[in-house]
Amino acid sequence: MEMLRVENIGKSFDGNEILKGVSFEVNKGEVISVIGPSGSGKSTMLRCLNLLETIDRGKLIVEGDVLIQADEEGKPIYPSAKKLRKIRLKLGMVFQNFVLFPHFSVLRNIIEAPIHVLNMNPHEAKKLALELLDKVGLADKADAYPYQLSGGQKQRVAIARALAMKPDILLFDEPTSALDPELTGEVLKVIKELALEDMTMIVVTHEMSFAKDVSDRVIFMDQGIIVEEGNPAEIFQNPSNERTKAFLKNFIFAS
Repeated sequence: MEMLRVENIGKSFDGNEILKGVSFEVNKGEVISVIGPSGSGKSTMLRCLNLLETIDRGKLIVEGDVLIQADEEGKPIYPSAKKLRKIRLKLGMVFQNFVLFPHFSVLRNIIEAPIHVLNMNPHEAKKLALELLDKVGLADKADAYPYQLSGGQKQRVAIARALAMKPDILLFDEPTSALDPELTGEVLKVIKELALEDMTMIVVTHEMSFAKDVSDRVIFMDQGIIVEEGNPAEIFQNPSNERTKAFLKNFIFAS
């Protein structure tokens, strides 16, 4: 079942073309890792999918619902605000810098959106939040505040918060890039467990071992385009594009 279709999306900032016609699809339960050098457009692409950035052209379809339609000239047409909100709820987002509310406890960080956006009963929201904290290994941190947590713990809270909105697709924007290497493993472990539960995910990452071991498909981006995509064996063991080979050279030699 197709969960997401991206067709020819383009995005520029101040005349600088960041995305130059990106197209791909995501099927239910797939884990897609997006890799590539810094500045290749990976994070911008992810932000466009979640409408944190507008697009200049192209089309986005989420579970059969048209999130953005292209007119005859390829320019985007957005649906009504009501429909936009409904479709966006299908997409969850985990940022590289956690984006937790510093003045809220861990528990309140998680229950705030389900209560006020999904109109969830506060008792049910708390029950769900505690279950999710247990899932990410932080059952004892419900009453803590972000300043009392390590970076890895903050990111696991951020994952629990995203899951509390019950998204159909989870987007990760370099979820370990702000972490010390020793804390990276605890976050990747949670993402791997979600993959085993068939959570549909798009993960922008610099963690090549993670992309190789966990992904169903790997997309390599450079200079605003998808240079190559395929299963991990194809991309990491036998890439067909010279730019992909050059990017992965050190990793391939290390493995």
